[in-house]
Amino acid sequence: MTDSSYKEFVMYKGKKIEVKNGELLLPLDLERLNEIEGLELLTNLKKLHYEYFELRKIENLDNLKNLESLTLQGSHHLSKIENLNSLTNLRVLDLTDSNIAEIENLDNLRNLEILRLGKPYEMCESYITEIKGLENLSKLKELDLEHNRIKVIKELDALTDLEYINLSYNQIREIEGLNNLSNLKELNLVHNNITEIKGLDNLINLKVLGIDYDPLSSNTIKILENMKKKGIHVWYSMPLL
Repeated sequence: MTDSSYKEFVMYKGKKIEVKNGELLLPLDLERLNEIEGLELLTNLKKLHYEYFELRKIENLDNLKNLESLTLQGSHHLSKIENLNSLTNLRVLDLTDSNIAEIENLDNLRNLEILRLGKPYEMCESYITEIKGLENLSKLKELDLEHNRIKVIKELDALTDLEYINLSYNQIREIEGLNNLSNLKELNLVHNNITEIKGLDNLINLKVLGIDYDPLSSNTIKILENMKKKGIHVWYSMPLL
């Protein structure tokens, strides 16, 4: 939809919202994407951004085939990843602080580079408990799953382009499943249940490691100190009381 000055815009509750620099910022009180009149006409839209609590469903995006970045942060009512199959050019999917409990319906997003499903404020009712559904995302570089209920690191073997992983504030007991990730530069595992440092030998490009300080053994501390000597920035976090 274009007006007399050829600017793209949509309508919401009788008000015009213009696209600026290829990005559309959605209103804070929005509950359903199909309430946005003309959204389906923005076929050249690059970025769609929403950041508040009211949104309840991912929908009405099928025509936005040139969309590269979809950010729906803070949507505590949003409980399902869905209706994204046509967004094959999507590079960034940010659903931080949503109520999503399952990683699903991402198979067609083969150009995705950044996936954020963390819950930094612990205000949601549902949490992701299993890493899955990522095997087709071979271009993924950043994966953020902080503040969930994940116990095992797995299903990452095919994601060899990964450079950043945030699994802080989960329930992980063992460092594993990272052997193929030789491009990984930063790994955040603070506030888990890890007591032994292992499974990092193949991470030849690792630059930053976050880990809990206690109850690491003296031998483990030595391993971490040796990593520091190799130029890896190791930072510790004290356990939560």
